[in-house]
Amino acid sequence: MDKGNDQWQEPLTPEDVTVKAFIDYGEHRIQNAEGEVVVSMAKVYMKPRTIIVDKFATRAANTISYKDKVIFDGITHAIMRISKSRDFTVRSMDVYVA
Repeated sequence: MDKGNDQWQEPLTPEDVTVKAFIDYGEHRIQNAEGEVVVSMAKVYMKPRTIIVDKFATRAANTISYKDKVIFDGITHAIMRISKSRDFTVRSMDVYVA
């Protein structure tokens, strides 16, 4: 998890956070945060988290940002799109990765 910047705008040391998630392998054609159509190689379903899109000084453990990286199968993946899903009473966070 990217921890933001200190008072001199130097990046703080990132912190690894482990969360339980379900990984849906497969190609998904999506629109990323910049509005470009890209191909995601996997979709990660996880417990809902607060999405941070602007600059931040500090973060809580239950947040997610486009600067964060998702690690599974020993490979680091960049986050391409974050969305929230709701199916009746089941809520999840959908994270598309490169």
